Amino acid sequence: MGNGVENPLNHRDRFFTAIELETPDYVPITDLGLDPPIVAGVLRREKSGPSISPSLRITKEHPWETEIENRLAMIEACRTLDFDAVPAITDYISVTKNYTPKLINGNKFIDQWGRVMQVSPEAKTTYFVGGTVNAPEDLVEYEPPHAFDPDVLELIDKLIRPTKKLDVAVMGQCHSGWHLAFQVRGGVDKISVDFYRNPDFAKALFDKIARACYMFAEAFIEAGIDVLVVGDDYADNHGPMISPRLFEEYELPHLKNIVNLAKKHGVPVLKHSDGNLYPILDDIVAAGIDALHPIEPGAMDLKDVKQKLGDRICIVGNVDCRYVLPYGNEHEVRKDVRRCIDAAAGGGGFVLASSNSIHGNVNVENVYVMVNEARTYGKYPLSSESRS
Repeated sequence: MGNGVENPLNHRDRFFTAIELETPDYVPITDLGLDPPIVAGVLRREKSGPSISPSLRITKEHPWETEIENRLAMIEACRTLDFDAVPAITDYISVTKNYTPKLINGNKFIDQWGRVMQVSPEAKTTYFVGGTVNAPEDLVEYEPPHAFDPDVLELIDKLIRPTKKLDVAVMGQCHSGWHLAFQVRGGVDKISVDFYRNPDFAKALFDKIARACYMFAEAFIEAGIDVLVVGDDYADNHGPMISPRLFEEYELPHLKNIVNLAKKHGVPVLKHSDGNLYPILDDIVAAGIDALHPIEPGAMDLKDVKQKLGDRICIVGNVDCRYVLPYGNEHEVRKDVRRCIDAAAGGGGFVLASSNSIHGNVNVENVYVMVNEARTYGKYPLSSESRS
């Protein structure tokens, strides 16, 4: 497609040019999610479109409708921010019309996956604190969400159908097994013990979760997504949460299954995982992914990953959302965007995003600065390329 300077690309083509390891007109921009306070801030700033409550939810009434309304508002906020790709759907929100979370107390509930979730208004987030499959007998009764339930399919359609009419690449996020399996089990510590003391139980839990995840990938692809995002976190800053051997035995086959499904339908796969992936990075790339996000700062080096893998996969990342986007000033945000572009945008095959997501503690104005700097400094040919 060339560098696109004389022939500006639309948002969708710009994103796909980078995914295909070519050079677009500008560095594309996306993110894997905007938390409700960010959506509220963006839409109120622009004084247009629907509003969304900045408060964190434990929806007791009409959660099916609420999930649709909130997600459509998030898509509008992404469009307002001038993103080139938007996360239209995720298996986290795929609920039926009669679903209600099981409240444990005022700020704690069991979600549709069987995870115990804690709401923290102070931290502006909801996070996992436990699971409901505490023994092999619990697994017999445990049923994860079903992607092809008519209510879930209708929810998916209500989000993807209108988004497909927009000039954006439409992303759908599922998981492959690991992330939801250890959370449903109650934690990495518990499932790690299972690997050694009760491997049949661990494998049965993995397989049940993975089948459900695979069906969500199928449902999203059939509904028309452009990009499949596989969102399991495999690592922290020190390295993978499980050994490379256990990763290869338990998780990698499920990742490969989903990648193969997407390839069969011509849908590229963007793999997300926080942390230091170096010990398992070759296995992840060999699974057939098309892009990797976010190359977490402090755990991995963006320039290093670009140099090693930039001819095989698109690099997506990694503006610091731990400090810079929440607390940095305008100069710091612009500097960090330039760091990312200098490290990984040369020659194309790069998409700018945060180092995780645009979470509730991010300064909304810094997101606008991030986009503005990307549209200015990230115009091809890059200034760094012109100097070389």
